[in-house]
Amino acid sequence: MNVFSLLGRSAMVLSSACLALACSQSAASPTQTNVATTPVAVTAPPTPVPTQNPEDQMPRISAEEAKKLVDAGKAVIIDVRGPDAYKASHIKGSLEYALSKIEQKDFSGLPKNKRIIAYCT
Repeated sequence: MNVFSLLGRSAMVLSSACLALACSQSAASPTQTNVATTPVAVTAPPTPVPTQNPEDQMPRISAEEAKKLVDAGKAVIIDVRGPDAYKASHIKGSLEYALSKIEQKDFSGLPKNKRIIAYCT
């Protein structure tokens, strides 16, 4: 057998082995570099903090107590639901008084010497 032929075959086998080795390493490298090495913390969304409505701080009164105060002339009842709801139905003797007026601190038309009892739905 010819020396050049043997040398050619050996070079070809060696280059094939090097190529196979290089391909296997380059295929492994991107996978290894894409793997996160730092653990990622998974957290739940924050729990919403309930807000307190100013209405929650207002004193409450029972229907029976309200009736006694109105009958004694010590209180007046206002309906703050709006004109359409008031026209549909309301507590007998109550006044229709817009909530927006109260929010604007406009108390015109309300008695100053009586307790104001507001209701809504």
